Amino acid sequence: MDEDDERQPIEQVLAGLQIHSLPDGWAPLEGIVLVKCLDPEGHPVWAFRTTTGLNEEELLGALTVRTDLLRKELLEAYSEEDEEL
Repeated sequence: MDEDDERQPIEQVLAGLQIHSLPDGWAPLEGIVLVKCLDPEGHPVWAFRTTTGLNEEELLGALTVRTDLLRKELLEAYSEEDEEL
């Protein structure tokens, strides 16, 4: 079966999880979700899902920007800790 045939509303797939809301007036178009899960044996595993409209260039761009921003935040936090010592 094609992955697109298995898609379900996000609130059904991720029932019980909560995320921050979007700013007022913003309308969601597409999404990227990385979910930490427990497999049937109780082992932690990661699942990566996207909505149908993202092409590979958009996906790579979004992940690259988010990775770079997170790296910057972590380096700044680390530098602040060094300055306090």
